[in-house]
Amino acid sequence: MGVKALAIGLGLAALIPLNAHAQRTRFDAVNGCERYAAVKFKRHDPLFRRFVIDRATVEADKFADKAGNQFVSMVFHGKALYEAAEGPKTVSFICLHGGGGRGPVFVYTLP
Repeated sequence: MGVKALAIGLGLAALIPLNAHAQRTRFDAVNGCERYAAVKFKRHDPLFRRFVIDRATVEADKFADKAGNQFVSMVFHGKALYEAAEGPKTVSFICLHGGGGRGPVFVYTLP
């Protein structure tokens, strides 16, 4: 009985990190898009303050192909807050993500 309970407990414990890891990976990718965008926008607009992705609106599409000469594994899109000198505004964004080893490769916003 004790061995059987231990085996069931180990089996359940093995499942938890897999779900947590899959979820963490997606959110890590969105966090990477957010950081990449902040650096990119700051380079082009010295009055840029912050870029915050609304996690509830994010949709992810698997891509696994090249865009030009750059490999893209996921495309994230949704709503975000873009704040600069004129104040905060809600924008739509798209982020091309190269995967775990590469991170985001392109972020663009639309009004």
